[in-house]
Amino acid sequence: MQKRSATFLFLGFLLVLSFGAVLLDLPPSPAPSTAPPQEFSAERAFVYISDFAQKPHPIGTPEHDRVRDNLLAQIASLFLTPEVQRATGVTDLYQAAGRIENILVRLSGVSGSSDAVLLAAHYDSVPAGPGAADDGCGVATLLETLRNLSAASPLRNDIILLFSDGEEDGMLGASAFAKEHPWAKDVRVVINFEAQGTSGPPQLVEMSSGNGRLIQVLTRAVSLPHTSSLTYEIYKRMPNDSDVTVLKTIAAALNIAFIGNSEAHQTPLDNPEHLNKRSLQQSGEYALSLARAFGNADLTQLSAADAAHFSIPDGLPSGSLPTRVWLLDIFAIAAFLALALYANRVFGVHASTISLSMLASVEMLIALGIASFVFVETVSWLHLDLLPPGDVVRSTPYGLSLIALLLALESAFYKLLRRQTFTWFGLLLGRLAFLLALTLVSSVLLPGGSYLFAWPLLAAVPASFFVAIHSDKPSRFEAGALCLLSLPALLFFMPLLRGIHQALGLTPLGAPLLAVVLGILILALTALEEVLLTVSGNWLPIGAFGIACLLFAFAASSTRYSAAHPKPSMLKYALDTDAGKALWASSADRPDDWTAQYVGTSPARGKLNSFYPTGQPIEYFLHDAPVLSLPPPRVELLKSSVIGDSRMLRLRLTSPRNARALSVEVPESDILEGWVDDRKLAGTSESRWNKNGKWGLEYANVPAQGIALNLHAKGVGRVKLVVVDRSLGLPEIPGAAFAPRPADSMAQHSGDETLVRRTLVF
Repeated sequence: MQKRSATFLFLGFLLVLSFGAVLLDLPPSPAPSTAPPQEFSAERAFVYISDFAQKPHPIGTPEHDRVRDNLLAQIASLFLTPEVQRATGVTDLYQAAGRIENILVRLSGVSGSSDAVLLAAHYDSVPAGPGAADDGCGVATLLETLRNLSAASPLRNDIILLFSDGEEDGMLGASAFAKEHPWAKDVRVVINFEAQGTSGPPQLVEMSSGNGRLIQVLTRAVSLPHTSSLTYEIYKRMPNDSDVTVLKTIAAALNIAFIGNSEAHQTPLDNPEHLNKRSLQQSGEYALSLARAFGNADLTQLSAADAAHFSIPDGLPSGSLPTRVWLLDIFAIAAFLALALYANRVFGVHASTISLSMLASVEMLIALGIASFVFVETVSWLHLDLLPPGDVVRSTPYGLSLIALLLALESAFYKLLRRQTFTWFGLLLGRLAFLLALTLVSSVLLPGGSYLFAWPLLAAVPASFFVAIHSDKPSRFEAGALCLLSLPALLFFMPLLRGIHQALGLTPLGAPLLAVVLGILILALTALEEVLLTVSGNWLPIGAFGIACLLFAFAASSTRYSAAHPKPSMLKYALDTDAGKALWASSADRPDDWTAQYVGTSPARGKLNSFYPTGQPIEYFLHDAPVLSLPPPRVELLKSSVIGDSRMLRLRLTSPRNARALSVEVPESDILEGWVDDRKLAGTSESRWNKNGKWGLEYANVPAQGIALNLHAKGVGRVKLVVVDRSLGLPEIPGAAFAPRPADSMAQHSGDETLVRRTLVF
């Protein structure tokens, strides 16, 4: 084969397969509203979302009550009787509590057993977004699945649908169900539906431990599952939470979510117009298939050892690995040793050469990580000081520019090593030895992710033999074989690279991680890289660098906040009634014309200490604000008693402003025990945010009569309380006229709020 033909073949194959691995990952087309009643229809489900996600509906708002009533009416229209669980949910992980209204439906099975499958989604939203995807998509998925199931013959097991409340305020509804509802003891498996974006394929992002049987049922029930044990290993090490965090304490659990277009998550962009109906369709197919599969399964046999598993794009096999991790390791070791023995006899490659090449591989990965970090810092600086601000973190052109730059740097580094230090086989063996080391280490530390390195390594060994024969002028057969043997690496790593960009973006953590993963992919494709660089000369590093520059220029000129891509931020008015001072606080990364109305052009930056738990890592631009006469939260001492060397306090906390949320912190006394609305609270050590040892409580949806709080304090001295209530929206400032948010700006998460603080001593 001619060198030019080989160059075009390899480059074309790599580009087509790389983009194909992403494009073929698209969810299926939405089924029409005329689909049979037993089939899931995204068009039917979307009708509900259009009404559901008109406005934000966090708990404690009139819009929440409208959504609740509409949900109850939708269930009643199916001739089913929903149950409403009204309770105070308490979540130990966040030291959070609040009044919730869970909605439940139960379909009886034919077995006569009380064992049940729980399908769950939450129907509240954050204050800043209407929640079409998070979690209107989950709610609509459950409603349409309920319609499908009720139109068919009963299943073997009971099916419970939980439309939980208060998830955004700390998984309150899930906690109330798990701790107090009588049906909780019947649940054997939980399938939860979530969203952290508005598009993309739904993925199995979280599972309970002992998931081997769950994965087996999943891969048999769902035709195109998007799941991997690597995702499971990573997710359980991250501080991400959903209702499954609570529900998996009572049963085996699966958490399914999509993360595409994450810029819309918890913002006004999370609306019906931005929700991808394909994602809704696939969520529904997951729900219906899994409900039927687990609904007819033996729910007493769900526990099995964690399964190593993965999925690959449409049309290719997916599911559990056919061998255990240790057996795969043995094959990988044997294959590498066979290749090393061949290289020693034919090319004279010794262990010292392999060791040096391994060291060079590590240096290459470190260099790529540093280069990506410098790239991100440079881009951030440009858009902070010289260029207009834009969403650099999620910019696709900047992401592609970074990848092209990394390819240019790595290929230039490879050519330098080949020219001055290593024979190609010595360099190859060192890289594969490093890949083998990753396989063995991950088998111990990250067993669910070892397949990511083992299968590409097993494919790289025969590829190396092909290259050893004719690296400068491969035949068509050899070229085709090299392309086929690169499939495992590309099909595993390309979706992973895409997932890293979607989940973390071009952040100081995400970009280096992306660079390292890309570097490992290149290590696995060293045989193909050797041939490609041999037949193309210097065109690959030069061409990749040129493409990186062009993409960078395009990204620099097009990455802008606009009406289509607004800039997210939160604005707070924080009043300290004790000190008689108030602050404006903006979470924006730099003041713009709108935020400058409140915080000026050169504000100080810091945390809202004593307004939020000090463990929360959010920093704001701070500036003095007018002091308004807003009534602070009230605390009434109902009873005080001394028990030995400690005190018992019974308090009632209310908000004269009818604020949606209220928090209390005890900054100086040790609290031994606490209760709210007669529910016992966890200790400080169990909370994620209060790492400074201060006892605190966040309470959402404060009733008009207030909340009852009991505290058991160490010592008989005085107890100081810092109490803050938080209401949605900003107060009116007499004599001031602030411009509304412009089209290129939007609220996010908790949105714009008014906070009023006071300190009391009892």
